[in-house]
Order: sequence, then C-alpha cells, then structure tokens
Amino acid sequence: MSSLYLQRSISKIITLFILSVTTLFAQQDLEEFHFMGLTLSTDSFNFDSTVDISSQDETGFGLRYGRQTLDWRTVFTLSGNNDFQTFAVEVDKILLDELFGTPEIRPYLGATVGYLHYDDSYVLDSDGYYYGANFGFLLYATDTIDVDLSYHYYGVSKLDPIDTMQGGSLSIHFFY
Repeated sequence: MSSLYLQRSISKIITLFILSVTTLFAQQDLEEFHFMGLTLSTDSFNFDSTVDISSQDETGFGLRYGRQTLDWRTVFTLSGNNDFQTFAVEVDKILLDELFGTPEIRPYLGATVGYLHYDDSYVLDSDGYYYGANFGFLLYATDTIDVDLSYHYYGVSKLDPIDTMQGGSLSIHFFY
C-alpha cells in the first residue's frame, strides 16, 4: 500500500513539475535547442545515525535529454548502476549572459526533483524521491557539443535511513 502511495505521490510531483516547466517555456518566444547526452556521476549517499556507516559512494552512468533556450534549460536524466537507479527532472537558469553576452563558459543554477531506487542492506525501503539544488558550468566545445560540469545536493525522502545525496557529474551533450 505504501509503495503504491509513494508511486502516485512521485507521479503527481513530477507531473506538476513538468507542467510548470512547460508553461514557462510556452511563455517564451525564443529559439529552442534540443540535445541528447551521456553523463558520468559520483554520488555520496549520507545515512542518518541509525546505521553503522555514515556514507557510501557510488558511481553512475546515464542518458540525458533536454531543451534549452538562451536563458533556461530543462533536462531529463535516467542514470544509475547495479545498486541504484534514478530518474530526474532538472530546471536550470543560465546566469550572467546579460553581463557578458553568450560566452563560451556559462554558469547555471538549478533545481531538481527525482525518483530513486536503491538496493543496499542498510536501506529499509528501496524506493524514494529526492529534491534539491545544483549548479555548474556549460563549456561549449563546438557549435553542436557542450560539456556540463556540475555539483548537486539533494534531500532524500521515503528512503530510510538515507538523509541526503550529493556529488558531481560530467555530461556531454549533442545538440540537434
């Protein structure tokens, strides 16, 4: 019963998030760029004091799809490894373009909400969700390829005893 409730709650949160992002993009009459990408991330899962360890590090691989305007970016990411899998929706605001035009290096600040499945002997329930912030830099290698270096910090819910998840990622995006 609680797993079904969790799935419905996550579905509602993700649906509301996608609708709000879609509305944001619909109000802008700007050029849009679609991209696909690959990501490599390292995450530190931080546990509360009820277990013997304080954190566990994991490395994951994933696929990304997104849409970007000159000011905003929305990214859907599916990633993980044998121990954990995630699906996330990320909305980023690209910063400082008003000061420098559109430079080769573009910082951004964003928010993320996602679903997390984690298989580990310390974890009581294997499904939960996470939400938090991220920041990073987009580095343009060519007109059709960018490199994304980012750091994220997320609160984790419904997945005891995991409290938070943080780490960095390296992504390569191909614009089409």
